[in-house]
Amino acid sequence: MLTNKTIIITGASSGIGKALTSSFLKEGANVVINSRTKSALEQVLDENCEYSSHIISVQGDIGSKQTGQALAAKAINQFGSIDVLVNNAGTFIPKSFLDETEDSLDAYFSTAVKGAFFTAQAVIPTMIEQNNGSIINIGSMWVEHPLIQTPCSASQVAKGGLHTLTRHLAIEFAQNNIRINTIAPAIIETPLYDSLMDKEQLLELASLHPLNKLGSVADIAIWVKHLAGNGSRFVTGQTFFIDGGMTAGAHR
Repeated sequence: MLTNKTIIITGASSGIGKALTSSFLKEGANVVINSRTKSALEQVLDENCEYSSHIISVQGDIGSKQTGQALAAKAINQFGSIDVLVNNAGTFIPKSFLDETEDSLDAYFSTAVKGAFFTAQAVIPTMIEQNNGSIINIGSMWVEHPLIQTPCSASQVAKGGLHTLTRHLAIEFAQNNIRINTIAPAIIETPLYDSLMDKEQLLELASLHPLNKLGSVADIAIWVKHLAGNGSRFVTGQTFFIDGGMTAGAHR
């Protein structure tokens, strides 16, 4: 049960993060959301106005240590606990290795590595006091399964760091009953993809998966809620590939 549990979600203004916010609120949880864009956060708050007493926001760049600290402080001040952190913030833009720049690599590392690292660092002391907590990192299938159709080395070097962080924190804080796991999606249909590609291109991407379809934000929400709840109390340090069969092997 997630009723009255406090969930922090980074990158919550669109796509997976936005869907997770609504899903957790419907479960009766308290949710603290983050995005760097004020107007986007306000839209999420408006769309969930019926849960206004259970949702608060913190604007800021998650790559800044101060943003993670602000999220933890606001969760404690408003709701009195931090039960779950979802490190969801990130972006994905396929680009050739030779076309990547220092700025783009820095941006990927700032969000995926620094953001997750310092936000986890901000919430874990409270989870230690509670002797309970769950951190769920949103990684990527491409870390383990590159595709020639979607070159993305810069983003995946960063996401690979996030996968590694999962295992190290899982071992270090297992003694405190804090579980840390990664969910690694393949192609999830979100507004990000809709803005990058037309329908024909999306259908072509769907065909890359053995199940011949794209994932949905609901597919990810189901797994995040499972890892956030008591049903996964004996699971830590794992990476779950929600990828339509992609990492199982080539299918054509």
